Amino acid sequence: MRRRRFLHTTLGGAAAMGAAGWNGAGDRPDRPHPQSVRDLFPRLEGETFLNGAGGTPLGDFTDEAIQRYVDMMRLGPGDGRGAWWGDVWGRVRGRFADLIGADAAEVGLVESTKAGEQLVLDALPGLRSGANVVTNDLHFSGSLHNLEGLRRAGVDVRFVPSDDFRVSLDRMADAIDDRTELVTVSLVSNVTGHVEDIRALADLAHGHGALLFADIIQAAGIVPIDVRSMGIDVAACSSYKWLYGIHGAGFLYVAREHQGAAIADDRFPGTARRRYPPFAVDGEAGTLSFAPRESADRYRPGHVNYLGYAAVDAGLGFIAEHGVESMLAHTVRLNRRLLDQLDRDRYRVLSSHLYASPILALAVPDAEGLRTRLQAADVVIGVGGDVHNLARISPAIYNTEEDVDRLAEVLSL
Repeated sequence: MRRRRFLHTTLGGAAAMGAAGWNGAGDRPDRPHPQSVRDLFPRLEGETFLNGAGGTPLGDFTDEAIQRYVDMMRLGPGDGRGAWWGDVWGRVRGRFADLIGADAAEVGLVESTKAGEQLVLDALPGLRSGANVVTNDLHFSGSLHNLEGLRRAGVDVRFVPSDDFRVSLDRMADAIDDRTELVTVSLVSNVTGHVEDIRALADLAHGHGALLFADIIQAAGIVPIDVRSMGIDVAACSSYKWLYGIHGAGFLYVAREHQGAAIADDRFPGTARRRYPPFAVDGEAGTLSFAPRESADRYRPGHVNYLGYAAVDAGLGFIAEHGVESMLAHTVRLNRRLLDQLDRDRYRVLSSHLYASPILALAVPDAEGLRTRLQAADVVIGVGGDVHNLARISPAIYNTEEDVDRLAEVLSL
């Protein structure tokens, strides 16, 4: 039953979009009613789930892909199972590349966002010879913890503070200098949905010879990304949030021009600065020559979470069907509807990019009390986490006006 519903919604919707000649701008003319999408997510039958930034629920389409992979491993590649998996494995990097405006050759596979960021940190020997890293406090907390560890180990790590959950480009500019090797930020902050002025930040970094890394986990699949026009050198994300996948399967983007030989850098004598994460296999060993895998696939750490890539391939298909612009527009409409019902004296809005981000963050006077009310009403949002007295709302394409009205009712209690 769920398979038939998925095929009808997915294939029928795709055919209709082609016939309508949708050009990729604004809402699709035949945008499916949220209820038809909602039916693909069984978790929504028992919960009002408004926490896509924490991880989207497992959809029927993802469940089907997981089961097909399990069947292939359990029963073998016969009856088309091997051909299906060959298609998935052959296209998943290209599908992600299309999503972010890259080429498939610039996309590699990593287990998580932080793993991708760590590859970049490990590939910059100047960091151990007097260079510095610049970030800000709206970057992901796990990354900040890692960078603080590097700082304690002697690396010059510069943390630019936000002001009322907004990061000033001028403050970032003051921290970046000619000894900066890496500027690392979250394109969309998981805390408040703050959207970095990424092109301007890239220009600052490049003007000083530094690379720009972007954590795109809160953007890929819900916010339009063009890595080239944005000036992003390296980016990474996991797939369990807005890509509708599961944990343990992520993507690494490395611009083609940074996949090459080490570059001598006279700012750091005795080092040859790599402008890319290192090859998986490179150079010579004894009489045997090892050629690196071509393209960004060289960064794949041997075997990966194949089941996870079966899942995210289905998620990427779902996103391609509905369109990132339409999905973001739907999310923004729902967040604006909630704001229209909100007591602004009781809940202060912390988000500064309400039209460009799926995340609406509120300062709450009683986080523990709010958790209790939400649990009693079977409403799921993010409360606490990186900032204790903060509520984070992040609806997705499967949510309806009734969902945000239900949340507004809980917030009014």
